[in-house]
Amino acid sequence: MKKIKALFILFFVVLSLEVYAKPVVSIRIKGNLRTDKETIKNVIKTKVGSKASIKQIDKDILNIYSLGFYKTVSATEDITQNGVIITFKVKEKPSVRYIMFKGNDEISDKKLQKALKIKPYNILNKKLIESTIDNIMGMYASKGMYLTRINYTLKKVSGNRVDIIFHIKESKETVIRDINIIGNKHLDVDELKDGLKNHVKKGPYILTFLPWFYTGKLRIDSLESDRQKIIDKYLSKGYLDVDVSEPMVNIEPDTGIVHIDISIHEGQPYKLSSIGFKDIDPLKPQKLLEVLNLEKGKPLNVVKLRKAIEKITDMYGDLGYAFADVYPDIRKNKKTHEVELTIIVNKGQKVYISRIEITGNIRTHDNVIRRELLLKEGSLYSTTKIKKSKRNITNLDYFENVKIKTKRIAPNKVKMIVDVKEKRTGMLSLGVGYGSYTKFGAMGSISETNLFGTGIHGKLSANISSKSSLFDLNLTNPWWHNKPISIGVDIFHQEFDNYDYKRKSTGIVPAISKRFWDQTLTVGVKYSITRDKITLDTDNPGYYLKEQEGTHTDSSIIPFISYNTLDNYILPTKGINSNLTLRFAGLGGDRRYYKAVLFSEYFHPLFWDFIGHIKGEGGIIKAYGGKKTPVDKRFFIGGIDSLRGFEEGKVSPEDSDGNYIGGEKEFYGSAEVIFPIIEALHFYGVVFGDVGNCWTNSFGSIKKDAGVEIRWISPLGPIRISIGKNLSPKDGEKSTVFLFSAGALF
Repeated sequence: MKKIKALFILFFVVLSLEVYAKPVVSIRIKGNLRTDKETIKNVIKTKVGSKASIKQIDKDILNIYSLGFYKTVSATEDITQNGVIITFKVKEKPSVRYIMFKGNDEISDKKLQKALKIKPYNILNKKLIESTIDNIMGMYASKGMYLTRINYTLKKVSGNRVDIIFHIKESKETVIRDINIIGNKHLDVDELKDGLKNHVKKGPYILTFLPWFYTGKLRIDSLESDRQKIIDKYLSKGYLDVDVSEPMVNIEPDTGIVHIDISIHEGQPYKLSSIGFKDIDPLKPQKLLEVLNLEKGKPLNVVKLRKAIEKITDMYGDLGYAFADVYPDIRKNKKTHEVELTIIVNKGQKVYISRIEITGNIRTHDNVIRRELLLKEGSLYSTTKIKKSKRNITNLDYFENVKIKTKRIAPNKVKMIVDVKEKRTGMLSLGVGYGSYTKFGAMGSISETNLFGTGIHGKLSANISSKSSLFDLNLTNPWWHNKPISIGVDIFHQEFDNYDYKRKSTGIVPAISKRFWDQTLTVGVKYSITRDKITLDTDNPGYYLKEQEGTHTDSSIIPFISYNTLDNYILPTKGINSNLTLRFAGLGGDRRYYKAVLFSEYFHPLFWDFIGHIKGEGGIIKAYGGKKTPVDKRFFIGGIDSLRGFEEGKVSPEDSDGNYIGGEKEFYGSAEVIFPIIEALHFYGVVFGDVGNCWTNSFGSIKKDAGVEIRWISPLGPIRISIGKNLSPKDGEKSTVFLFSAGALF
């Protein structure tokens, strides 16, 4: 018996040695019906010509399994005179025929299909099915239906196929009944709850998009951030030993009612006894004290300290210390409840930009992006300049997304990587618009803001309504010879029907400007030559309007200066935008006047996601050489862009016959609070107040209004709806004005 066993073992040893000794002459695949042979061969490491290895063949079997397409995988080795033929046999998993949902009432099949990780005709893969279930659960969680249960069954059909049926048992929407905070002695419950994502239902459902109303919907993914907000409220008041438990959530399965319990151990507040600094050179203590803005003898505000540390880190970053580590050493005295604060700085070496790489730009030329960067290869690192560079590239409006990151390649060198995702910059559009004065109109344009990827702007547009029409051709190169110099030309024909006169204008306006101060300051000049025809549209024109009738040539030089630090030109949240425009008419032509207009606006973040916005404009126009100021160059305000409690253009002096003749002086100012309604859709609400007026000679009374507005930056164009209340209406003025402005593309 022992001899038989020995012979048996010897046989297999000899066989395996023979397999190992011979080369592989052929690799065959059998059993694959839907999957390609090359897909299998790509994961097989055994190759024709190599020595056959049973160990490698075993690994190849595992590699084929890992593709996820097969139920079974096996291999056979046939020894021939020339070598070994290896055959891999596979048995495919079934493919998916249909995918169905059962039990889903709250979410449609169409929406659930977006959650699918596995699709019809795919090979059955249980990991993808589980991933799909996770996605569907996420969709129900977003609706507050956390107790929803999902499973699936497989139904076999002919042809080695299956149908997947997802069975959904929907739960009731969870609603927070109460949030119990236990252990707070020094901070009020309402103060602790303020600003939390999870909140007891408050207010009518239709208004729950506003920050002071709440749906009561449970947001499990926000529980930890809510906990951190409570901790920060204590840290801002010096409670350095505060301990806040993880929120305990209890959901009643039958009703969906949610109870949340949070336990707090407050401890005692710590007062700041001293502030010291270590290794802060070249910055001075006084400068850092100004940034810290902390008072000795008062509770240490850790939240304020945290923000100050970020600012100080950026200050060192602007000095070239890209990897500066700024951290606070807080030493607590638990007996006296005082703290000694020391700001310690580990600057490291000054860092330089060694290389700049541009990625993601398929159409836009590299130099179009590089010229917006305030740092060049070889420049000293600067945190602020990197942020401003990102702002510059974003404001080009060529890209959906802009990322700037740095990668250390030596102790004192970094590579700066600018990664962009391009979007369409050319547009052929047709549409309709509506203005409260101009009424419905048609519009069309062909525009390209990034012509051939060079950054040159070109636009041909036409806008026609019952009160106005405009045909315009504009071409601008904002970087002439790759310098921050803009040159352009505008050719137009415009017709406008004012209340008491009609104007036709045809003109050409070449312009040149240069940008300074990290591209925030622009200084330039335009030359305008226009042919203007004024036709009266009133039965009782006064003497002034009669003088205006006829055809005039306006030849003007227009110097201008602007300063713009807005963080985003489309939806700004902070920054200043100011411009001064002067106009001197009389370089030929028959008009003689000068005009000056100063405009300024300021955006600043407030509380929650609210934005404060104030703006103002003042202007003056004067004639000389025995001429009258042109009526079409005078000031007419009122409407959605100035005084929203007044009709379009009706804030204007009148002559003795009641004709609007425009003012030689103007001023208006606005203050408004902008808040998100549906931020993801760029849908905002506005509360505003406006003041202003136009005058002919001396300044006079000021008109006032207040109201609300809806703004939507829709995919089809901007839409604005405002209701303004005239706070002191005079005879002939409406007390309430509804204004609507829209431009829609289709």
